[in-house]
Amino acid sequence: MHESKTKKQAKKSSKAVISEKVQDYGNDPFFVKKARESKLFLEKHGFPAELLKNR
Repeated sequence: MHESKTKKQAKKSSKAVISEKVQDYGNDPFFVKKARESKLFLEKHGFPAELLKNR
């Protein structure tokens, strides 16, 4: 009576549009600032131990 997982899972449709013409935000000032702040925070406080154990 055990059905395989593939039979139990219904196919999900998505309305997402995939495009290769996506703008690169790597040098956007907002993201540069956030990346810098994140790096400084991790250097000061370190990475959470709970996440390091899973790696």
